[in-house]
Amino acid sequence: MACLNRRACGGFTLVELVLVLTIAGVLAAVAVPRMVDRTAFQTHGSAAEVRTALRYAQKLAMAKNREVCVTTTAIPTPRLTLAFSLVAGGCDQPVIRPDGGRNPDGSLDYVVAPPANITFTSSPAVFRFDGQGRPSPNFAVVPGVAVTPPGVVVAALEIGGTVSVTVRRETGYVQ
Repeated sequence: MACLNRRACGGFTLVELVLVLTIAGVLAAVAVPRMVDRTAFQTHGSAAEVRTALRYAQKLAMAKNREVCVTTTAIPTPRLTLAFSLVAGGCDQPVIRPDGGRNPDGSLDYVVAPPANITFTSSPAVFRFDGQGRPSPNFAVVPGVAVTPPGVVVAALEIGGTVSVTVRRETGYVQ
C-alpha cells in the first residue's frame, strides 16, 4: 500500500537515524563508564554519613548536656562509633541509633561503617563534643593538611581522591 501524502506516512530518514545513533554512541562512551564506577559515589555517600553522625553527636551532646565521644578506627575495618558517659570522662555507653534500625551485626549502636574500599583517617582518632557542642581536644589538626581555622578532620579516602569532613574549633560546625 503506497502512501500518497508524505507527511501522513510516519518514519525516519536515514540522516535522522544516523544522528540518533551517533548521539547514543557518544553518550554510551562518556556516561556509562562514570555510572559503572561507583567509588566516587560511595566516597561521597560515606562522607555524608560521617557528617550526619557528627552532627547528631554534637546535637545529642548539647541536648543531654554531657560529653559524646566520637571514635574512628581504621583496622580491621573502618568504623566511626558514638558513645557517651553517665559520669564525666568515661564514654562507655554506646549511643543508640535514632532511627531504631539495626547494624549488620544486629546491634542498635550508632556505627558508621563504609564499604570495604573506603578508609577513614582522623586526627585525633577519638574526640568529644562537650555540653556546648564544642569539639575537644580543640587543637586537633592533621599534620600537613591546611585547615583554616584548624579543627578536627575526618577523611573518607578512596583510590581516586579524598573527601574531608571537618569539625570547626570552638563552634563544632561540621562541614
